[in-house]
Amino acid sequence: MAGQILPFRRDPPGHPLPAVARALLVGVWIVAGLVHGGLSLDQRLAVWPLSYMGLELLAAASLGCRAWRTPGASRVAWWLLALSAALEVPNLAVSLLLSRGWAAPWAAGVPSLLGLGTGLLVLAGVLSFPRAQEPSAVLWRRVQDGLIFAVAVLFLLWVLGGQGNLPTVAQGMGFRVFVAYLNAALLGGGVVFMTSYDPGRIRGPLGWLGASALAWLAALSAWALAGLPPVVATQGWIVLAGAIPLFQGLAAWSPRPVEEALAGPGSERRAVVLLPYLPVAIAIGVLAVLLVFTPGSVTRSAFSIFLVMVALLLLRQFQSIQDLLAARRTLEDRVRQRTRALEQAQDTLLRTERMNTVALMGAGLAHDLNNLLCAMKSSAELATLRLDEGQAPGREELGRIAVAADRAAHLTGRLMGFARREEEYLSFLDLGTAVKEMEATLRLLLPRSVDLRIEAAVGGGLIVQSSRLRVEQMVVNLVANARDAMPDGGLLTVRTGVGDSERPMALLEVVDTGIGMSPEIQARIFDPFFTTKAPGQGTGLGLPSLKAMVEESGGRLEVLSGPDQGSRFRILLPLLPVAGVSLR
Repeated sequence: MAGQILPFRRDPPGHPLPAVARALLVGVWIVAGLVHGGLSLDQRLAVWPLSYMGLELLAAASLGCRAWRTPGASRVAWWLLALSAALEVPNLAVSLLLSRGWAAPWAAGVPSLLGLGTGLLVLAGVLSFPRAQEPSAVLWRRVQDGLIFAVAVLFLLWVLGGQGNLPTVAQGMGFRVFVAYLNAALLGGGVVFMTSYDPGRIRGPLGWLGASALAWLAALSAWALAGLPPVVATQGWIVLAGAIPLFQGLAAWSPRPVEEALAGPGSERRAVVLLPYLPVAIAIGVLAVLLVFTPGSVTRSAFSIFLVMVALLLLRQFQSIQDLLAARRTLEDRVRQRTRALEQAQDTLLRTERMNTVALMGAGLAHDLNNLLCAMKSSAELATLRLDEGQAPGREELGRIAVAADRAAHLTGRLMGFARREEEYLSFLDLGTAVKEMEATLRLLLPRSVDLRIEAAVGGGLIVQSSRLRVEQMVVNLVANARDAMPDGGLLTVRTGVGDSERPMALLEVVDTGIGMSPEIQARIFDPFFTTKAPGQGTGLGLPSLKAMVEESGGRLEVLSGPDQGSRFRILLPLLPVAGVSLR
């Protein structure tokens, strides 16, 4: 909605006014119906117009009271509805005078014009209720649903009795009949327009207005079946017409604001959603019966209305197909966006784990660099002493400094190289060679209390389709976990070989002699964010990301462990029997 909607000023709980007003409306209608049924025809002609006028005055007063008590955008709608009910009073007065012999030449068409004004005001009032902001496409579909309903109702009323009886009715009645049918169809179409995409709003004032439209349709149907008599006050079915102002008055005393959407997302009722098409189905059935049994009674006007209804249905079907295609494109776009988001999240997780590993390796590097710096410092101090004694520094001291510097550069190069590898290119890789070349890097991760043993043959023919980056991430991840599982030291073995499987698989195995895992912990180690480490020391993403990486490569990850029995992690990757390929 463009502006802010102020709430309807509800009466406090227990306030008697709404209940008294509703009881008064229903009571007057019941009394009028009972009195009408007990009177003679001449007495009905005198009493019923006054009874109906009383119902209209009560409805107009109720709607006017609701308009006065309602702030915000809904006030205009309630005033229009109140004016429509009030306009029925002069209409009834003129109709009563005409039925009693008043023959003013200008008065014959007044009831029809006043009736048309009443219908247009009711429709304007219903359409003036505020709605939520929505795309123009949705607004256009609302309009189509309302028009489909209105045209189908108009067709049913026309076929039900109007087209056959119109030639025999009194002069000037044709326009009156058409106005009555049109008003009922427009009111029903307006209610459908307001509720087709917000079915929860039917529970409230709009629902009572819809009931008024149904009462209108019932009264018109009875009028058509009775042969469209010009004087209707004597008919028994006229009591149904009294329900029109009754339900409008009850709408005014409904405790729920029209703006209140009671149906949340996904709570649409199928019966409400299909409501615009219910009279269409009935209209098709009626036309089929008429064409089979009484084809001569189907006039050109009825067919014209039916063709308009069919054209609207075809247009609505075309719009539905467009909506379906747009929804499919939207869904495909969302799937692509979610896929990209998941890929970015996975890449972020892998980089996070890699940076954590770099931090762990940095701790080991700092220790080794400190040793190398001490050696360099000692050699430099020895060379300084020689200079103080007037001797040239010996080649031995300078050589030790150079060797220590080379080792320090080698260690830092290893760490920086591991951290900088952002892109990976899958190729044919010898698994044993790749693992063996990681020995110096892995030792940076381990304290001196852990003995590292590498059992991997260089050039052993274990060819897999992977990259050095992936292999390093796999091995470093498992070695870091094994180190944490051996706080008091132990033996850590990294070996490669051929796995025992139905098809050739390359095996990468990491075995530690640490504390092991219980079955409960082992069942959860691949759950994201699950960790047994102290807060701030683990993310719980290392093993899940490792498992995803292995499975993405077409392999599988197995684990064998027990309390105080160490752990054995086995990575099985597809083994490629490639010959004559240059290995990286």
